[in-house]
Amino acid sequence: MLYTNAEQAAPAIAACVKNKRHILLITHVNPDGDAVGSLLGLGLYWEQCGYEVTMLAPTPLPIFTQRLRSADRIKVYSQAPVYSNTLTLPETVDLVVLVDTGDVQRIARIYQEQQAYLAARPLIIIDHHATNSGEGLINLVDPSRSSNCELLYELLKAWAAQITPEIATALLMGITTDTQSFKTSNTTPSALRAAADLVEAGADRALIMRDVYSNIPFETAKLLSLALSELKREGAIAWTHVTQVMQRSVGASDDAAAEVTDYIANLGGLKATALFKERRDGSVKVSLRSVPGIDVAAVAQRFGGGGHRQAAGATLQGPLVEAEQQLLAVLKAAVEEAPDA
Repeated sequence: MLYTNAEQAAPAIAACVKNKRHILLITHVNPDGDAVGSLLGLGLYWEQCGYEVTMLAPTPLPIFTQRLRSADRIKVYSQAPVYSNTLTLPETVDLVVLVDTGDVQRIARIYQEQQAYLAARPLIIIDHHATNSGEGLINLVDPSRSSNCELLYELLKAWAAQITPEIATALLMGITTDTQSFKTSNTTPSALRAAADLVEAGADRALIMRDVYSNIPFETAKLLSLALSELKREGAIAWTHVTQVMQRSVGASDDAAAEVTDYIANLGGLKATALFKERRDGSVKVSLRSVPGIDVAAVAQRFGGGGHRQAAGATLQGPLVEAEQQLLAVLKAAVEEAPDA
């Protein structure tokens, strides 16, 4: 069943959850602020209701989310013990819920290695990506929401939930980061109202502002300088890359490249930007941003990715130079074919 409205979906999700005991919450690979906020916001609420909840991310959390209370409760699948090829998922789980995940394959190794485990349990999907494949027993997918955390706030309201300051802070983190502090085109009146309500509920806005925008590691700044030295432009498109050599040379973390994406997306006079991030396995993660009228989600889908019309991503097989050539050809065509191009 597919729902596009939290109020309509609320009774169906509540009925599915009602007789369950242990809920496994999972988000997407390379989690961002919205993914982490979604895990904590919904997970802490269900714990408040008496359920046992396991929160799981495929790969490590970004540094700026790690000061959130209870962030250390989120297990990381890729950090399974060295003597084990996979993390053992709890057998007592009787419900799986994917949050902020546009496609089940976006949970990466969890999907690849735990298919029998996942298939044996009912699945609920709560997401705000227009590219969502809707593979759950119950799917709440509302692309009109600025972030998955805004959608979860609407769901909690429909349940007349008690939103504690800790839950409010987690949800505000997601709304703030997915709108880039209310700068992007997905900053709707409902997003602003949700943020205001969460601040009134006790969300620690100062913590979010400090950790997201005023706590950038020195190594990240060095990586940004290297990436900007490789910045290229052709017409209304600009792009750059981050290699493993660049990252190691400054000691930057894997999530440091997100600062590069945000920086070049704010350059004036452009219609689309791309960051090509070389990963340890040789693949290339691409982060795309655009102005309204340029659908980069459609570009990302051509390469097995997805996201939003103005913010999307995909993973291509290397080498880096070939990945750049392949994706830029499609991105340039998308910009040229756009009505306002």
